[in-house]
Amino acid sequence: MEDWHNATEPHLIKTPNAYPERIAPVGEAALAQSRRLAALAGSVRGPIELCRGGALAARGLAEQARLVAETATGHAHELWLVPVLALIRNGDAVCRTMRAIRADTDAAVCWFLLESTGAELLASVVQAEGLMAWSELIGDPSIALMVAHDGPPESRVPAGAPRMRHSLRVPASCAADVLAWCRQRQPAMEAWLGMPVEQSALEVAVNSAATSQGEYRTFGSMEEGLLGQEADPGHVLSVLSAAAAMVRFEWACGPVRLQHLTRRQAMDEQAELVSLARGDTPGYVLDHDASVERAALDVEWHEKPPELVLDQAAVVSWLEGTGAASSAQDAFWYDARCLNKEVTRE
Repeated sequence: MEDWHNATEPHLIKTPNAYPERIAPVGEAALAQSRRLAALAGSVRGPIELCRGGALAARGLAEQARLVAETATGHAHELWLVPVLALIRNGDAVCRTMRAIRADTDAAVCWFLLESTGAELLASVVQAEGLMAWSELIGDPSIALMVAHDGPPESRVPAGAPRMRHSLRVPASCAADVLAWCRQRQPAMEAWLGMPVEQSALEVAVNSAATSQGEYRTFGSMEEGLLGQEADPGHVLSVLSAAAAMVRFEWACGPVRLQHLTRRQAMDEQAELVSLARGDTPGYVLDHDASVERAALDVEWHEKPPELVLDQAAVVSWLEGTGAASSAQDAFWYDARCLNKEVTRE
């Protein structure tokens, strides 16, 4: 299955569409920043630097700014994403590609967001493709150029690079932003995880990313204080992925209690067989009550299997357990690949 949350294709991507992903701003600070970006895009010529923000948040900020400009002017605006692979691997000059897009569209303004692009990378691209071509591109009033990266503002511009006219910080995603994104993308998340996801499970996962107090609960009616706190979308996806894996393990392998009793019975039976073979008095007597409990659990699991659904209890169980979901990309993407495999009950 294609990773619906990870855009790495080496070509220019037009938005809005279902791919790639972005987190639309909901918090007041992010919405205000999107209006500042729209004002800069319509009033200055030259790259606008978007710094200290992840790809999802930067895309959402740029898309919201495009909507603001389009609504205010009454003219169509288009946003195109330029992945970093398009800058370092594309055989055609990116500058020429953007000029061709500008010429072929009826939109009043074309917005281009260069992702994961610092001043040094931009300088190398400009030097390779020609300063004159890039100067013409930047000077076109119908083109808005943005350069996004997750580092601090560039204090020194390398020789040959266009000077950043303005720098805007991409606001960190708040709990309200991430919760709205999760709700909007819930069907895609369910397809990715391979099971239905309850709304309360999403809320608890977002809540865990916004607070460190260990109180895993759903959101109340407009809890402004909590909804305004920063929340890492990678952490939310990690929690959902790990909790869904635990639900699938329970569904495929049975309850942990059943597995424990089965192992205990096998251990006692082995000890009894060894004692009988040696002619000794059995040192271990089979636990009748444990055998009855194991049989009952086994029958219940096969006749009334648990639903394959990610609910609030499953997320809370994972968060309160000894294992903690990691927001590191390697660990979290690995979990996602595991969930894509077919699993059958024995």
